[in-house]
Amino acid sequence: MKPNLKNGVGKDNSASSSPMTGRSRILPGAFVHRRGEVEKDEHFVADFWRRSGFEVELIEDPGERFSRLPDLLLSRKGARWAYCEVKTIWRHSWTVRILHDDRPAEERRELSDKPVSERVEGDLVTAIRQLHAANPNHSMLNIVVLINRDPEASIDVLKKVLATRPSSSLRTLKARMHARSAEEIQQFQREVDLCIWMDASGAEEPSLKGYILFRSGARDLTGEIAGLSSGKLISLEPAA
Repeated sequence: MKPNLKNGVGKDNSASSSPMTGRSRILPGAFVHRRGEVEKDEHFVADFWRRSGFEVELIEDPGERFSRLPDLLLSRKGARWAYCEVKTIWRHSWTVRILHDDRPAEERRELSDKPVSERVEGDLVTAIRQLHAANPNHSMLNIVVLINRDPEASIDVLKKVLATRPSSSLRTLKARMHARSAEEIQQFQREVDLCIWMDASGAEEPSLKGYILFRSGARDLTGEIAGLSSGKLISLEPAA
């Protein structure tokens, strides 16, 4: 979820290369505040697991926007059981603040222009990176909970992203980047045991709409987790 920045504040020095804007001199540096996951969604998922009888430990402060580890550690009867990463699917936004020496700071809110499939793909890629960092040998279960607050996103978009396969052509930088992302999507499917989709678009509290089991041995999970009925199991198309 979180690039290597400090306390959610990034610095873009591009403004310093153009010292004059109209009659106002721009001070070096534009500070970008990334708005990432929704903290209340992480707390909601933690309560979801507690209602299913699991003990939940927040690995890091959910208010910290940049981390390389998953959000939650789940235990049963005192024994560590699974890592869980929560991703809020939404159109990322940030505030750009430009400092001037002769008038108040200039601020504006910007939205990501990436298509919805790339936004979902990015969440899956960062999720598996975080889970792998905490659980490199897959000695415990890996679980991802996706909370959708993006009206453009859907389970069908998720299925399309999961069907991504590496390209055979690596001639351009764009093709190589696509191939790398496709490889990490395949890693996601190899190393994630359970992916839960909750929908919160147009509603305050998320509701469980579906789930994917990536390993046949994980089917026993459905009887232990509230809401995972057979009717909500998402089937993926076989690889071409």
